[in-house]
Amino acid sequence: MSVWSKPAAERVASLREQYASADVPVADLSDLELLNAAYESVLREQIDTRDRYMGLLTELRKHDDAVRKAATRALSDHAERYAHRAVNEYMRPFNAVLYRIENLPDRPGPRQVEGLRQAADRVQFQLRNAPNHPAELNDPESARQTLRAIHRVVGVLDGRQGLNGDDVLRLVKNALNDEAPTDLFAVADRGTPKPTPPTPNPPFAGPGWADLGGFWAYQPGSSGAHVKAYPVGEDWYLDLWSDGGQLLAFGSVPETEVGALAPALVARADDWARDRSEYAWRRFADTAQAARTTGPGTGIELAPAPGRAQAPSNSRLHAATATSPARPPSATAASPARASTGARPASAAAPRRSR
Repeated sequence: MSVWSKPAAERVASLREQYASADVPVADLSDLELLNAAYESVLREQIDTRDRYMGLLTELRKHDDAVRKAATRALSDHAERYAHRAVNEYMRPFNAVLYRIENLPDRPGPRQVEGLRQAADRVQFQLRNAPNHPAELNDPESARQTLRAIHRVVGVLDGRQGLNGDDVLRLVKNALNDEAPTDLFAVADRGTPKPTPPTPNPPFAGPGWADLGGFWAYQPGSSGAHVKAYPVGEDWYLDLWSDGGQLLAFGSVPETEVGALAPALVARADDWARDRSEYAWRRFADTAQAARTTGPGTGIELAPAPGRAQAPSNSRLHAATATSPARPPSATAASPARASTGARPASAAAPRRSR
């Protein structure tokens, strides 16, 4: 039975037993302080999860914006070259007349003036009968709608195989003639889906790694903790989960660092599950930096960053710091209370925003 489904008195007794088994001093804490510390631990987990979800949405939006800007930039370059060439072609007859005018003498004779008039007449005739009239440059022969129809036909039929060639040709002709392809999906249903080639494994996949469909998980046989990794853009996001469902660390690294970082995170999972006095994102950042400087391995020992003191040992001070979700949680509100909730690991979340 979960500790949260028990009466308050039994819940306090169960919490004290769990803290005693984890060698966490709670004898100086009252029952209310003990329950408050456990509640703050659960509340902190909820805040971290919500922040990671919002962070993931932000990262996805940034990735979408980057892709959209790159596509717009490439399209703009092509459009500028097309417009430049079209304008040059349209201005060619005018440039011929301007060239003749620029080369006239100060006092042109009758023959020169007559030749200029004839050149102007020729230019007028060429512009009147030019195939690339300005109205046709933007949408030649009103082909924009036709191209959209053909793209739709090809897009529906492209993922099917074993189709009848006559049906496909008829649908394409109908699109060219601006006729609605009413039986497009009926023709597509007569074929079978094309087999999709298997996605190649990432370079870090090896012993301990498992493909869970859309993301990867690392769990050595000797540990209940595990790391979930999934790609977002060019980087990989990693979540470290304890055996009891606690989110211990999270962050993103390049693909080349995943193989060395995952074992290092799992190696610290037990210590972090007992002591929740540090932010999960900061644990991840410190471990990633240590892995870069020490190389592959699982025995990474981290020192506290400059300006950050070790967690105090006084039990009352632990309870006081646990009352604010904006401050690091105490060891008294650590893994025993959280692990008893029976929370299941999530498959994906987002990097926590700075609070």
